[in-house]
Amino acid sequence: MARSELEQPLNVDTFVRIVPSGLGNQVYAMPLMALDLDSNPEARYLHQLAQGLNLSPDRVNQVHKQLGAPLLYS
Repeated sequence: MARSELEQPLNVDTFVRIVPSGLGNQVYAMPLMALDLDSNPEARYLHQLAQGLNLSPDRVNQVHKQLGAPLLYS
């Protein structure tokens, strides 16, 4: 993979297509652990990722609670 590819923003739609079935929670948790979730772009990214992985708002909030992160959905 070329460095220029790594420096480009992640295309969430393309990314979620390669996620193996049943790994949505784990794949969602990885960026959640890396983010502070203190900005709208981060929240929008996580929302888009959750939608692409077919995670319900309740399931997303469960992952957030498990990791001690602020809830994404109220």
